[in-house]
Amino acid sequence: MSAFYDMIDEILGDADDVTDIVATARKCWHYEFADEPVRLWDGQGNAIDSNGNEWLGTINANGGNLHKTPSLQDGRDGTAASYNFALNIPTIPGEDTLELYNSLKADQAQVFGRKLTCYLVLFVEGEGLRPNTPVSFYKEMIMFSPKFDEQIQRAASGTIVKNYTASITAKDNNHGRSETPGRTYADTMQKRRAQQLGVSVDRGAEYLALLANRTYQVP
Repeated sequence: MSAFYDMIDEILGDADDVTDIVATARKCWHYEFADEPVRLWDGQGNAIDSNGNEWLGTINANGGNLHKTPSLQDGRDGTAASYNFALNIPTIPGEDTLELYNSLKADQAQVFGRKLTCYLVLFVEGEGLRPNTPVSFYKEMIMFSPKFDEQIQRAASGTIVKNYTASITAKDNNHGRSETPGRTYADTMQKRRAQQLGVSVDRGAEYLALLANRTYQVP
């Protein structure tokens, strides 16, 4: 039994009622970028797992989560849902936010085809960050080309701020199972595949329907 489930047994203890259980499972996200992997978790502060890995908390002092993540589907039905992940580039003391944003754009080639893995970690209510906390594998996905966005918005304080956001699309390991040799093409699916690959415009299949069931004579 893994350390994660040992910790569940420890938390449960002698509890004989569901109201006696005061633990929360949070998600951790491991972005396996080519040169420098990034580990994030849905909480405040930096957490250290039982393997010595450091996970950066994405919830700011106001309680907002800078890391926007979707609900994950089971996937055992064979479908490959598209998941959109986004990160608002935080303001880091001593760092230029725009410079950090531009450096991410310059390194976007390190993203395509890389893995994004979700783990679960347990936290006990009323406790701080426990060192050497075990994590449990939950889901693995493949990342596609990222997108970048700049917006001018009004903050809660009333001031005007410029926000920088990096986002990616990911699919689980069911992706590609239906892409067999000799498959047919449709304009909608071709444009969707192009978007995943980071191609802004692909009109290669736009006129296929008009050419169906027609005979052409080569001069």
